[in-house]
Amino acid sequence: MDLTAVALGAAMLAAAVVALVYARRFADRGYQRQEQYRSQVFDAELAALTRLQEANRIREDLVASVSHEFRTPLTAIRGSAATLAARGDRIPAGTREALLRGIVEHADRLGKLLEDMLLAATVRPAPESGAVADVTAALSSFRLGQARPPVVLDVASGLAAYVDAASLDQVVRALADHVRSEARRDRPVTLRADRRGGEVVVELLYGGTRSESELRELFEPFGSRESAETGRPATLALYVVRRLVEAHGGRAAGSRDGDQLRVRIVLRALRPTADLPVGTPV
Repeated sequence: MDLTAVALGAAMLAAAVVALVYARRFADRGYQRQEQYRSQVFDAELAALTRLQEANRIREDLVASVSHEFRTPLTAIRGSAATLAARGDRIPAGTREALLRGIVEHADRLGKLLEDMLLAATVRPAPESGAVADVTAALSSFRLGQARPPVVLDVASGLAAYVDAASLDQVVRALADHVRSEARRDRPVTLRADRRGGEVVVELLYGGTRSESELRELFEPFGSRESAETGRPATLALYVVRRLVEAHGGRAAGSRDGDQLRVRIVLRALRPTADLPVGTPV
């Protein structure tokens, strides 16, 4: 009888231990799930906070640009219009035409500046979107128009990068806008691109009068000194380029190369199919 009681007690003790072990494991798994959930919530909140901070920074940058870049040319437009309205019939024809041309030019440039600001403000990070664009084809559309510097294209064939085609086209158009307003017309413009390791490197070289530090400032949204002095708003083209490129995991920078200025864009290259193991998704 005593042995039976001891055996029964031992069995009950063993069952209790097993139950405790399973309960502990269940509790640990529950705790791990809670911690994982908390980590996911924290990461999501941190990402949301980062996006909010980025949006606030962009908003502050663009507000600063508007207050700086728009003030002087708008004053010039208003002054010319007021002059024409008050005594246009007494102004010589040549002067009147010059005032009208100035109004149109300032209005056109302000319109383009506003378009650039809106584009920069709507760019959203998308480095993992999986979109792929034909860089060779996009760069072949680089045009400056008549009475502009000649363009030398040195673009390797078969270049592709992780960037959506619409954004890449906007980058090419912005580069052309920048060159049209900045490059010397007596010097050729060179646009070249090739693959270097896992990157597609695009370089734009042109003759210009800016220093290297002044060129780097154009990648920021703030106005330049000459816009305040002349009323001619500085272009936001390179700021748009930087925003679009960085949104797709790339980078953009400016430097001086001897007597030329260089704008360099680096994008994540699409791996050639021949380099991929069988069954690897592109």
